[in-house]
Amino acid sequence: MKNTNRCGLGACAIIGSLVWAIGTVSAQEGSAQQDPAASEPAPVVASKSFRLAVENSARLAGGLSIQLNKSFLREGDALVVTVDVPRDGYLYLVSVGPDDVATVLFPNQSQRDNEVSVGQVTIPTEQMKFDLKVTKPHGATVVAAFLSKEALDVYESGGGERDAQGAMQEAFARLSVGSLRQIEKLAAKSFRVERQAAPLLGGLAHALVCAPSGPCDIARVVTAAGDFPSEARLTPGILLEPPLDVALPKGVRLRPVPDKGIALAKVSEGFVPRLYNDGSRFCSIGYGHVVKKAPCDTNEPVALRRGVSELQGTVLLVEDMRRAQRAVLGLVKTALTDGQYAALCDFTYNVGARKLQNSTLLKAINAGEHERVPAQLRRWTLADGKDYRGLKTRREREIGLYFEGQPIPKAPPGDDEITPIDIRVGE
Repeated sequence: MKNTNRCGLGACAIIGSLVWAIGTVSAQEGSAQQDPAASEPAPVVASKSFRLAVENSARLAGGLSIQLNKSFLREGDALVVTVDVPRDGYLYLVSVGPDDVATVLFPNQSQRDNEVSVGQVTIPTEQMKFDLKVTKPHGATVVAAFLSKEALDVYESGGGERDAQGAMQEAFARLSVGSLRQIEKLAAKSFRVERQAAPLLGGLAHALVCAPSGPCDIARVVTAAGDFPSEARLTPGILLEPPLDVALPKGVRLRPVPDKGIALAKVSEGFVPRLYNDGSRFCSIGYGHVVKKAPCDTNEPVALRRGVSELQGTVLLVEDMRRAQRAVLGLVKTALTDGQYAALCDFTYNVGARKLQNSTLLKAINAGEHERVPAQLRRWTLADGKDYRGLKTRREREIGLYFEGQPIPKAPPGDDEITPIDIRVGE
């Protein structure tokens, strides 16, 4: 098979789907080779398992700053990625395009040594001696950086053409399912511990890949398929109710939500760059921001009809989260660590301030009985009478954040109520 992962004349044609030229792979296909008889690139894959997993892992791990030279890229443009490295370790760069192809940009065939020291790292490095060139397909692309304490076998174990001895021959490897699962596990562990003890750090950047000419904006990009359906997206409980009239303690200012709290909300809510109707048939955008409590009908503000960037979605989320912050600060009467505060802000954003106000969870916290918190959080996993796997995952992440770096109590007191609670009903 001809090696279509092209590097030559000082350039590698790789972003867009990164690598578009070497074919499309889904999580189910793993690292399967492209069909040698295929003369056209594989069709866009509906599944977004790679993209979502990579995005969520980068957000949960956190702690890395990554910048692209451009956020709007045209076919043929050069891509430069800069990562601020806060500690020594092993750096990995992964890109996932609109067709869900996950490509390991770094390390690669030209530079397999990815051990880095504190400072700023720019990809391509001088050792790589080529530019990274943007190719189609056009659409939303994410670039994630990961920094591990221990070396991971990401390039050599990836998908791509190999020689008779089994050595990787591609300039860039496709991310394998095994490597993805390893990254996910390390990211989950990192989220539960303090940053200095985290085995993995992560960072994320978003880009829009467009044709060589013509419009280059979100409105021109087909909404990414494969995310869970919009009607399955639960409206944040904090946005379903009127603001709770609760005063902050005297002299207390609105406490910012730590990065992990915002990351947890992002992972749980999911990002949609265009208007959509959520599970309540409310017109929404971004990370669950409710534009109006009615279906979308093209009468929304022009700026929103054009779509929002991830950064704009973050701004909307942070603004919406302020109501949860005020509720937590006004209702909780005991001192909270950053992890406890972040976990409670995410919980309140999800279920609503009034649900927190009337909860056994709040009573336990205000009584200083933190050993009761895991069992009480685990009760809130129903929505409209249905059991939601996503809510169970969210509660477990909140518990891990609440006890950040500390042992989690294994069992609730024998007399504690543990019946499930519907987040739309409360106690």
